[in-house]
Amino acid sequence: MKLLLLCACLVALTTTHAAVQMPSIFTDHMVLQRELPVPVWGKAAPGEAVTVEFAGQKKSTKADASGKWMVKLDPLSANAEPQVLKAGNVTIQDVLVGEVWLASGQSNMEWEMQMKPDSAADIPNATHPNLRLIEVPKTVALSPQDEVMISWARSSPESAASFSAIGYYFGLRLQEELKVPVGIILSAWGGTRIEPWTSIEGFDAVPELKDFTADVRSKLPGSATYRATNEKYLADVEGWTKAARAALSQKQALPAMPAQPASLPLNQDTPTSLYNAMIHPLVPYAFRGAIWYQGESNHGEGFGYTEKTKALLASWRSVFQQPDLPFYFVQIAPWQYGAEDVEILPQFWQAQRACLNIPHTGMATISDIGEVADIHPAHKKEVARRLSLWALAKNYGRSEIDPNGPLYASHATEGSAIRVKFDHAGSGLAARDGKPLTHFEIAGKDGVFHPAEAKIDGSSVLISAAAVPEPRRARFAWSKLAIANLMNKEGLPATSFHTHWPVDPDLGDNLALGCTWESSDKNTYGWDTGLTDGSYEEYPPHCYATNATDAFPKHVTIDFKQAKTLNLVRVGAPTAGSTKTIAVSISTDGKIFREVGRHAFSFAKTERAGISFPDAEARYLRITYLDHHDQQSGEYPNTFAFTTEVEAYRMK
Repeated sequence: MKLLLLCACLVALTTTHAAVQMPSIFTDHMVLQRELPVPVWGKAAPGEAVTVEFAGQKKSTKADASGKWMVKLDPLSANAEPQVLKAGNVTIQDVLVGEVWLASGQSNMEWEMQMKPDSAADIPNATHPNLRLIEVPKTVALSPQDEVMISWARSSPESAASFSAIGYYFGLRLQEELKVPVGIILSAWGGTRIEPWTSIEGFDAVPELKDFTADVRSKLPGSATYRATNEKYLADVEGWTKAARAALSQKQALPAMPAQPASLPLNQDTPTSLYNAMIHPLVPYAFRGAIWYQGESNHGEGFGYTEKTKALLASWRSVFQQPDLPFYFVQIAPWQYGAEDVEILPQFWQAQRACLNIPHTGMATISDIGEVADIHPAHKKEVARRLSLWALAKNYGRSEIDPNGPLYASHATEGSAIRVKFDHAGSGLAARDGKPLTHFEIAGKDGVFHPAEAKIDGSSVLISAAAVPEPRRARFAWSKLAIANLMNKEGLPATSFHTHWPVDPDLGDNLALGCTWESSDKNTYGWDTGLTDGSYEEYPPHCYATNATDAFPKHVTIDFKQAKTLNLVRVGAPTAGSTKTIAVSISTDGKIFREVGRHAFSFAKTERAGISFPDAEARYLRITYLDHHDQQSGEYPNTFAFTTEVEAYRMK
C-alpha cells in the first residue's frame, strides 16, 4: 500500500513538473539580448513554482491562476560560449548572449539569399556559429496570439539559403563589427501593407488616424464596438423575424432582412492581422531594435504613411516595453509602377523622410541601387550595410559614422540660379559616376519644371536653366524612375526633394480642383472623368479626352460656380493621344471668352504646361484644342484630344 501511494505521489509530481512550458522562441541555439533585462516566460499548472536558471542567475516565481508565469533575468554580458537555460523541466542548449534585432516588412525584407545571384554566391560561406537566425512563419489572426511555432538555427549554408538576405547581411555585419553573437528574428510577408503589422492600440495612439481606427474597431470581432453593433443587429433580426412571420401569415411579401454589419476578413491585408499572429507571439522577448523594409504596397498614400508609421512604432514600443526602441527603415527604391504618375513615388519618399522626425528612427536611402525594371533590387548586401550604419552610429558608439546621405536643408535664389544647401554632406558632395549631376529641375513663376544644370559648390548645389531666367523653385530626383548620381564622398546617395511640396506658398489653392465641366465633343469611351481631380495619371479614371471626331478646334469648359481671381493655368498632356496646340481662355459669363495664352505639346511625351497672365476675374476656364500631331501616338487615333489635368491658381 505504501509503495502504491509513493508511486502515485511520484506520478503526480512528474505530471505537475511536466506542465512547465516555454514559447517556441526559446529553443536550442537561441540568442539572448545583452545589457537589458531579459524576460523569460511560459505556462505551467496554476500555482506551480517555476525556477529559471541561466549564467549563474536563479529566478523563481509561481504560475498565476491562468497558468502563466514570467521572470526577468538581470542584464547579461555578451558571451559566445554556449550556455544552458533551464526553466523547470525545460532545458535549452547552446544559448548565446549578444545582440538581437527584429527584421520585418514586405517582400524586399523577406527576399531570400538564394533568390538573387550576388547573395546566392555567399551561401557556401554562410557558416557563422555566432550568427543565429529564426523566421516566423506566415500566419494571420484577428486577435493577439501567444504562440507561433518557430525555432532558432545557427547560420549555415542550409539555414541561410532561405533566410532574408537583408536580415542575414545586417546580422553578419554587426557580428563582425561588434565581435559578439547576433540573433536575427525575421517576421516578414511579401506584398503586405503596414496596417496589418500594427496593433489596434497602436492606431489608437495616433489622433490623425481616429477615423480609420474607429472603422477598424467597428469591424473587429471581440471589440466593444463590434459587439454593440452586432447586438443591435441581432435585435433587428429578431424584430425582422416577427415581422416576416406576420407577413407570411397575411400572405404578404417578406420585408427586407437587416444588413449584417461588416467584419474584418481574415487575411494578410487586414489591419492588425499580422501583428496579432507574427509579432505578438514574440512579446515580450528582449531585443535591441528593429529594421524595416516596407512601403511598396502603401506608396500611393503620401503623408498618410507617416502617421501609420507612428502607429506601428507606438504599437511595438508599447508591447515590448521599449519606448526608445530603435527603428531603422529603408526608403524604397525607384520602380516603374506601371502607368502611374511619376510624382506619386517621390511624394511617398517625402513621407518616408518625414518619419525621421519620429524619435530613434533612421532611414537608409537606396535610390542609387534601385532597378526600375525590378521592384526587388538585387544589392541586398549594400542595403543591409546602410541599415547597419544606423545601428553602429546610434546604438554601438560609432560616433564617427554619419549614416545619413545628403538631405535637403534650404534653398535661396541667386540671380538666375537657385542654391540648394544640404545637411549630411559628409566630407563633401560628389557625383557617383564622375559625370554631371542628374535629375535636377527648376521652375519659374508658372510652376513648370525644366531640366537644370547643377554644379557642386561645397555642401551646396547651384542649379540653373536657360529656360528659367527667374527661378522660384527646385526639385531633385522627382520621378519614380530617377536613379540620380548625387552623393556624399562617403558613398551615400542624396534623398529626393522638392522645395515647394507639399505646400507651395507661391501657388496657393488649386481653384479648379473638383470643379465640373462641359465638353464640345463629349467622349463616349469613358476617358472624360479626370479633368480636375488633382491627378496627372494617364489613364481612366484620372485622364480626360474629347471624342475622336475629325473636327478641330474642340474645347472643354470648366465652371468655378462663382467668379475667381486667377493668373496661372497649368495643363497636362499624356503620352497617349496626339494632343498638340491648346489655347487657354477665360470668361465671366460663359459666352464671351478671352484668350490668355497658348502652348504646343511635344509628340508622345508626358508634359505639363504653365500659362501665366495678369490677375483676371473669371467664372469659366476653357481649354481649346486647336490641332493635333500628324502621327498617331500608341493605339489611339490622333483625333482624340487628351488632357491629364487642368489646374488654376492665383499666384502670390
